[in-house]
Amino acid sequence: MVPSAVPSLDASASDNLVATVTNMAILDQTVAEVLGLMMGVPVNVSETVVSPTNVPITLTAVIGLAGALSGAFTVVVNEAGAKQITACMMGIEVTTVDDTVLDGLGEIANILAGAWKSKIPALSAACLLSVPTVVTGTHYDIHKKTSTFRLARSYRFEDSTFSITLYGEHP
Repeated sequence: MVPSAVPSLDASASDNLVATVTNMAILDQTVAEVLGLMMGVPVNVSETVVSPTNVPITLTAVIGLAGALSGAFTVVVNEAGAKQITACMMGIEVTTVDDTVLDGLGEIANILAGAWKSKIPALSAACLLSVPTVVTGTHYDIHKKTSTFRLARSYRFEDSTFSITLYGEHP
């Protein structure tokens, strides 16, 4: 039998990790730092949740989590928002959803997930991130296994809204 690479947590440590992972303030701080400081555009919490709809297309960037946590970090945005975020990040005009937008959204999700993870000492070296996967389309669902934790928050970025959801379990 191969020994587990991830040390198991006792119940108290596990509860503390879930409480830290689901702390909205950590996610809010991460988003403000990455988008606000990196791109110079203020970001505010929004009550508007972005979910896949029929029109326009919706884009979902997914970053898988493995190790101390097993789950995903997702960023959901509509077409206009994806173009706006990419334009700010790249410093170019973006008029269509092309590979630049897909790569840009995947990279923003990766930066956000990495910055969020780095704020939680128990995850810093013990949780791996996958390469980004970007799903595009209309009215689709992201199916996942039942989760022990879920954190969801929406943000306003210039004229657009995007939603971040973290969900998963600890081994």
